[in-house]
Amino acid sequence: MKYVMVTGPMGAGKSTLMRNLPKPQGNFVLPDNVPDMLLDYACELNNLMFYEIDAPTATGKMWLDWLKVANVQIVVGNGLKKPDSHFIELWNYLEESTPKTDRIIILSRVKEISKGWNTYSENKIFCIGMGEIINEETAITSKNDIMTVVDYLISTYE
Repeated sequence: MKYVMVTGPMGAGKSTLMRNLPKPQGNFVLPDNVPDMLLDYACELNNLMFYEIDAPTATGKMWLDWLKVANVQIVVGNGLKKPDSHFIELWNYLEESTPKTDRIIILSRVKEISKGWNTYSENKIFCIGMGEIINEETAITSKNDIMTVVDYLISTYE
């Protein structure tokens, strides 16, 4: 069993990504020795345990064990813009706190990587385009884009 942490600045698209993971999903299994925390959309998918942590929580010292338990960290950014100070601060914190953990970047709301993200080009970057907007707070992502990410994670970490 491998753990996949999904994090990013507020409003970047973390919950949209988590909501759009393919079904069926299994029950999330809590890792050993982590503080008790309520997790939105946490689930199991092909022996990968996905869990979401907002950036302000992720950078809190008491949640460091949640960062360390991850086999891979997915950092979601708003692809319509270049990396902002919140993304950069989070990325730097993750690199410093968990230097041996694999990280990938998912740019939401776009189909291609803009030049503003060139600083991170040595990392694996995926784009997740919009599928359909349900309402102000809910969107569906491109199913093909989600499956590209899921297939990569399964082939690399399962």
